[in-house]
Amino acid sequence: MIFRLFLSLILMCSAGLSRAQLVILQYHHVDSTTPPSTSISPEDFSQHLQLLEQEGMQVVDLNDAIHKIRAGEALPEKSVAITFDDAYDSVYRNAFPLLKARQWPFTVFVNTDAVDRHYQGVMNWEQLREMQDHGGLIANHSVHHPYLIEQPAGQSLADWLTQEVAAAEQRIHEETGHSYKLLAYPYGEFNLEIAAWLQEKGYLAFGQQSGPVGPMSHPQALPRFPAAGIYASVKTLKPKLYTLAFAIPPDQLQNPVLDNAVMPPLQLTFPGVDIYPSQVQCFASGEGRIRTGSSKEGALVRVTTQAEHPMPGGRSRYNCTAPSKSHPGWYYWYSQLWINRSVSNR
Repeated sequence: MIFRLFLSLILMCSAGLSRAQLVILQYHHVDSTTPPSTSISPEDFSQHLQLLEQEGMQVVDLNDAIHKIRAGEALPEKSVAITFDDAYDSVYRNAFPLLKARQWPFTVFVNTDAVDRHYQGVMNWEQLREMQDHGGLIANHSVHHPYLIEQPAGQSLADWLTQEVAAAEQRIHEETGHSYKLLAYPYGEFNLEIAAWLQEKGYLAFGQQSGPVGPMSHPQALPRFPAAGIYASVKTLKPKLYTLAFAIPPDQLQNPVLDNAVMPPLQLTFPGVDIYPSQVQCFASGEGRIRTGSSKEGALVRVTTQAEHPMPGGRSRYNCTAPSKSHPGWYYWYSQLWINRSVSNR
């Protein structure tokens, strides 16, 4: 692990800190009448796009950008990808025209059963193919949108994921002619066993924990910034566009699934080439700042943190940040998801 950390340090110094960074924005409904927690109004969504233009952000194709990062290739500075979960028809009505006019690429993660059964408020395959013809990438959000960590009793994990993930990938390929093997976890939930199966089958996977993607990001736990609901404000979105990924190796990802509401300690070790260790601060959902200890040993920074209070709901996160020394106004960001399995309706 130490060798990998030093290799990351060398790569960061030689390639430039911001040349392999990607901010991914996550949306669901683009509508004023749908559930507020997963919605952004068409007016606010339009303001988000205007903000991207004003800040000189480069909107890129998600599949192309992720594979370039994994191959060690550079991306345009200020790269951003736009994603939508669940294929709601409000995306077709209210977001697609704005994206099409700008010729910006975007990704729609589809739970295929809802499309096949013509659920109310969900796009059909013809609309999805039209979007594909104008910059839309159609990707996997499972068949039935279940909690993937809750496999049915008596069913193996491999059979469960074949039923929910591989079957959805097959339907998408049948309807669109493409199979990118990009999965957005339903509800953002996963565990390390699911991640290992996806890796074996060649999938890259995206959660709902926040943060940018960098060369060391776990390929089956890629972060996205939720940009709707309580995160729909342009004011709170702007700082997230200026984030960098800590060079934290994938093997430091902790299994997010817990049996109760007590959030465990988190320990991280990474190169400290562009930060002051004393400025690393971690936060917990519903608690704000939490106790964060940091030290430097040679070129490495070691961080330990833990929330003092129980998890306030079924899901929570630790977000750790630190300002960049070389990029004033930019912040490093890492997020660790926690899931309280004892909460049934998360």
